[in-house]
Amino acid sequence: MKDSPIFICVISILFPFILLFGFYVIINGHNSPGGGFQGGAILATAALIIYFVHPERITNLNLLIKIEKLSFMGLLIVVSLSYLTRGTFFTNFIPLGSSVDMKKIFLIVLNFIIAIKVALGFITIFSTFIKEGER
Repeated sequence: MKDSPIFICVISILFPFILLFGFYVIINGHNSPGGGFQGGAILATAALIIYFVHPERITNLNLLIKIEKLSFMGLLIVVSLSYLTRGTFFTNFIPLGSSVDMKKIFLIVLNFIIAIKVALGFITIFSTFIKEGER
């Protein structure tokens, strides 16, 4: 199946659209259903379908795990900023009198950090399962 030219052609055509849809879900997560988790899962799916065609692309799992940990630390830092400004966690730290567009930026940044964490987590988990299955 991996060597099928039809499979490779379909994946090559679908890959950019899956990435585009993943970023669309992340960016519009504050206005519509979706957000960081759903967008991250879509981005992980895009990376994993490429993995089936080119398994050498995802080789350094330790690097992926380190980046995932850094994204988790970034998430903790962003949600902790609200504790410093408002006295509670997981709240928008931008002042109440700010424009709605400034408040949306907070949600979009949070969605991107969550999406990176989720995508790298899924890629790491499935890559580990695939590598264990090859033994």
